[in-house]
Amino acid sequence: MTNNRLTKSFLFFAVSMLALAAWTGVLLRFGFTEGMPAWASNFGAVRHAHSHLMYFGWVTPGLMALIWLFLPRYTGRPLPRGVGWQMGVTAFAALLSYPAFWINGYGLTQIGSASLPLGSMAATFNGLSWFIFVWLYVRATRGMGERPLPVRLWDWAIILMMLSSIGAAGLPATILLDVGNPMLQQFFLHLFLDLFSVGWFTMGLLGVLWATLGENDPLPDGMPVASLGILLAPTFILGMLPSLVTPAMFWVAALANLGAALLLARHLWAFFRRWSELPVLVRFGLLFGVVYVGGAIALLWPGLWRWAGGGPLRIFFLHNLLLGWVSSVLLGLILARFGRQGPGLQHPINALWMGGVGLLVLALLALGFLTYAPGDAVFWFKTAAWASVGPATAALLALVKLGIGKQASSA
Repeated sequence: MTNNRLTKSFLFFAVSMLALAAWTGVLLRFGFTEGMPAWASNFGAVRHAHSHLMYFGWVTPGLMALIWLFLPRYTGRPLPRGVGWQMGVTAFAALLSYPAFWINGYGLTQIGSASLPLGSMAATFNGLSWFIFVWLYVRATRGMGERPLPVRLWDWAIILMMLSSIGAAGLPATILLDVGNPMLQQFFLHLFLDLFSVGWFTMGLLGVLWATLGENDPLPDGMPVASLGILLAPTFILGMLPSLVTPAMFWVAALANLGAALLLARHLWAFFRRWSELPVLVRFGLLFGVVYVGGAIALLWPGLWRWAGGGPLRIFFLHNLLLGWVSSVLLGLILARFGRQGPGLQHPINALWMGGVGLLVLALLALGFLTYAPGDAVFWFKTAAWASVGPATAALLALVKLGIGKQASSA
């Protein structure tokens, strides 16, 4: 992948997967209140298809494509051969995961005489494509002298990705071997899903943000990188069922989470100081980063964490991270660089995305604190459903904006 046209093609794919995942989310939210249609009756499996497509099809290829775009500036040499092939494998594996999880989630699916965990197998296949990415990245950065801030952030993003892949391998193994230990299953599941999102997504996105800002101005010195990566590593424990987490495990994870949030706040503060240089959607995403920092402080209260661990407040934290912070910033960076320039569709995209995401996250927060929020559960579930139409429509408009940008650049 050596030119902008190929980069745009993979980013177009990533935003297509965002649109598909977002409209699947709309189906889920209306299905929760109105009932799921017969062709999508397995609510839990469709939920897994939605969430894994966000992980595998949207954020991961989007981050990888932008890392490959910026990396030659720091290495001083072209990308290694095979990058385009690697991105194609990553995209294919992401597409494969959607129907695999749609059928039966992480459960076993009967195919002939065999019972196969198709979702777990698809997750493992995706993990293998990440190893190819890591191998090419190591080749591309090998022999570098001083490693600039974005490269160091990507180094740690990849370390955390590889650590999370242990969970991606361990989870299907527990299913295939019929290991009925819930502690082990929860450990592998959240080592994979939570560390992948909190670790790889956060560190990778920070690197892309700094690479974007570094195109026009010098990069700052002394920003936390290794310390942030180390503290993020044990935070996946907070995603496990509270009944399976000992007090010692909780305090290790909660204090590490607080430390990581405070170090993230240092990056956020530096971005806020360059507010005028950032696209609107990136500014919007930074606000959810602040909410993440506040949430890390609140989770120091064990009672709150145990109460929220299995309920709607957990869904709020997930959407604040993945939709509010990561997706808003990533989509804003992609559109600013590769979308058609000028107002055009950008204003309705901004309005639909920010209005929909903001209202959706607010509704999820209200459901988490339903005892204290005005209105009943049905009201907030319906509010979340209608709010989800906003970002889903914005993703479709973003595809149009990127498609026009591709045509203009190739004309």
